[in-house]
Amino acid sequence: MPNRKLPTVAAAVFLALGGAVATAPEASAHDAIAEVSGCQYQGQFRCGYGGVTNSHTRVYACDTSGDGYGFRTQFLLRSGGGGYVDDANGSSSGCSAKVPGTSANPVSIFRVCAKKPVFVCSNWLTA
Repeated sequence: MPNRKLPTVAAAVFLALGGAVATAPEASAHDAIAEVSGCQYQGQFRCGYGGVTNSHTRVYACDTSGDGYGFRTQFLLRSGGGGYVDDANGSSSGCSAKVPGTSANPVSIFRVCAKKPVFVCSNWLTA
């Protein structure tokens, strides 16, 4: 007498494993970016941009406006801790970055801010 339960059990295991792979969080495989506009002449230009890369572990800030104000990316980690990165060289070429997150404690949300007398910030975004 053939064992008809074996193919059913094998199919269930295959579907369970396949389902686990198919539902892995998509966010772990992408970079997130945000920008702030409203700088320079009549506020028509981008002030800067920043974001989170490297599987939610690296945070960067890029000042793109020669208006004399800085640019910052603020972040919060899964654990609740947080901090910021300021673009150290102003609007000169190159950005500033740090790696505050880990795979066990990744960056969960972030926002970018033009450091005007009153900060102008994006909304908090999911990293």
